[in-house]
Amino acid sequence: MNKNRLALVTVSALWLAACATAPSPKPGTPGAPAPTPSTSPFGGLFGYGLSPALEAQRKRLKDALGGTPVVIEAMSDKTLRVEVPMKFSFDAGRASVKPALAAALDQLAIGFKPYAASTELRIGAPADETGPAALGDQRAAAVKQHLLVKGIVGSRIVSAARGTAFGVEIVISDRPAGSN
Repeated sequence: MNKNRLALVTVSALWLAACATAPSPKPGTPGAPAPTPSTSPFGGLFGYGLSPALEAQRKRLKDALGGTPVVIEAMSDKTLRVEVPMKFSFDAGRASVKPALAAALDQLAIGFKPYAASTELRIGAPADETGPAALGDQRAAAVKQHLLVKGIVGSRIVSAARGTAFGVEIVISDRPAGSN
């Protein structure tokens, strides 16, 4: 057998063996794991169980933002989570995007564009601990506006809502089949 045929047979056998494993319990049922960061590089065919589009974005963002405090992680629900710490995102009481957040958003936009038809974004931005709740909505809107200026189509941004207290959170997921 030539090397290419042997490699194809080996990959096919491994793929079939992976398909033969017992299904995981459905989310929300007893024994089902909650969505958490994936820690195994062997979580799926494309690493971390992500689709090819999300895995490409994960790798690109890790390369572009490596060494920064930006957190980029594959989640067990097969989404990609990007979080920029609050101190690099907004000044207290303000909704203007800081340069560090802008740089991270620019990199996200560059990586998102080739996959925009098959993926979508959810944005979360927190208010200050003692500030008005509406500040979180204003910050999320500022993040969305920055991405729109960078060429991301508004229909690919599913929501703009309040995020965690730790920083701006952007979750990238595969777009459901048949949605525009």
